[in-house]
Amino acid sequence: MKLLITIALVLGLSAVASAETSEEAAVRAAHEAFLKAARTGDRAALDKLFAAQLQYSHSSAKLENKKEAIDGMAANPVDFTIQSQTIHVYGKTATLRAKASAKSNTGVTPLLVLQVWVQNGKDWQMVERCTTRIPE
Repeated sequence: MKLLITIALVLGLSAVASAETSEEAAVRAAHEAFLKAARTGDRAALDKLFAAQLQYSHSSAKLENKKEAIDGMAANPVDFTIQSQTIHVYGKTATLRAKASAKSNTGVTPLLVLQVWVQNGKDWQMVERCTTRIPE
């Protein structure tokens, strides 16, 4: 009986430790809004999601500011498919790492993605994005 109680306690604590916090959920929601806006080329949504000082780096090493990133996605929407992701929140800053693929008018590109998000009032905004192409 003691063994069963110990196992139940360990499993219960594991579930609590792995539960998503409200901050992580808010970053995940902001990221999902970004994915939708990138897929549709939604300028207004991207403008809200991107911080003024955004640095948006592509796997080609091309670096864009906020205006350039929005213009690029509006002209050539990208459909990102996320295979896995982790979110870590550090106060008003969060990192999101993902394994993804980007489907655009140039084809499908497998990527590792790192995004940095900051909390601005109630909203989370992307300030940094860096991707690395996964070799085939």
